[in-house]
Amino acid sequence: MQKEATIAVSSRTGNTAYIAEGVVDAARSTGWTIVETENGKAPKTDVVVICFWCRRHSLDDASLEYLSLCEGKRILALGTFGGYPTGAYAKKVRDNVANAISERNECLGVFLCQGKLNESRIEKRRALPPDDPHHLDDFGYERALEGLKHPNETDLLYAKAFTRDFLPSC
Repeated sequence: MQKEATIAVSSRTGNTAYIAEGVVDAARSTGWTIVETENGKAPKTDVVVICFWCRRHSLDDASLEYLSLCEGKRILALGTFGGYPTGAYAKKVRDNVANAISERNECLGVFLCQGKLNESRIEKRRALPPDDPHHLDDFGYERALEGLKHPNETDLLYAKAFTRDFLPSC
């Protein structure tokens, strides 16, 4: 039996595309055939991999639009975002993504890794008044600067391992 999965990639800065390349390599190394998404069409495979960037604590708009085409699919999600993947915010994002997927599909898992933020956006958020909810305090600023180094090869290794751990069980 041939194992096929459709991959949908939304990448604004290249962060998610970088992770998606690793996902494809990992999937193929475990015997999966990866089919690229056809714009505006529902996936023909039962398994779907969505590579997204985080927007407003969840999937970006293009990924949400693609998800709306899916029904009854088994979906694995891998994303990049401007936070630490082990923090409370990461849990909130993973929960939101899993809930969005689970409305009409089965969520196989959600992987997150830190990604670059736009440097001008970092500076704009740093300059906001301290009482603004988007202000970057010293901790947030350090996290954002650390994010400029991600995704890196270690993040890619984790994304590949996550993919290998979840796809073969399908």
